[in-house]
Amino acid sequence: MSPEFLYIAEQEYYKFDEIINTKEYLTQEEYDFCFEYDKTIKEDMFYIGDYSKLGDYLNLRVYSEQEHHEYTQMVERGF
Repeated sequence: MSPEFLYIAEQEYYKFDEIINTKEYLTQEEYDFCFEYDKTIKEDMFYIGDYSKLGDYLNLRVYSEQEHHEYTQMVERGF
C-alpha cells in the first residue's frame, strides 16, 4: 500500500470516528458516509427525518441517559 492510500484511509477513519463519537444528530450525508465505512452503525441509529432540524438520524452511541445516571450515582457513592 502506498503512503498516500494509507493517509486517505486514516483521514476517513478520523472523520468516521469524530462523527460517531461526537455527533448526537447526523445528516443524511454523514449517515451515508458512516454506513459505507461501517455497516453495523445501523443498529445504533434511529431515523427521525423531519422531526428535528438538527439532523435526520439520532446517534444512540453518543449519549445514554441510563449510563449518565449510573455514573452520577457511582461518583456520589465514591466508587
